[in-house]
Amino acid sequence: MEKIKFNSEIRPMHAPHDFDAHIYFVGEKESDLISALKSKIEIAFDQKNIFIGNIIPYPIGPHPLPMLEVNFGKERFSDVLFFLMKERGSLNILVHSLSEDDFYDHSAGAIWLGKTLELDFSRFK
Repeated sequence: MEKIKFNSEIRPMHAPHDFDAHIYFVGEKESDLISALKSKIEIAFDQKNIFIGNIIPYPIGPHPLPMLEVNFGKERFSDVLFFLMKERGSLNILVHSLSEDDFYDHSAGAIWLGKTLELDFSRFK
């Protein structure tokens, strides 16, 4: 299997990363949706205070499904959140701050758009 570079490996030092959005997908149908949504995000935000990572085709870390990760600054929070609310379709999305407390960020500090998915919190111990 080809190794995917994650946001933390490819994000430029100056790129915003106050918040993460993990956009989950399952199967071929949603794979097309995630690709289309990635393109819409690229067009809508034109890389302005936002960083769009690679589509990760398998579960990693605490995340139970393949995903696309988007990082953005606090000044774009409401713009990105409203955009994702409108454009997500059937995709489930976890939005959280990057406070350096991963457990908090992915649990009590999380906002879910769509269904809340069960994360593997043992990864944080």
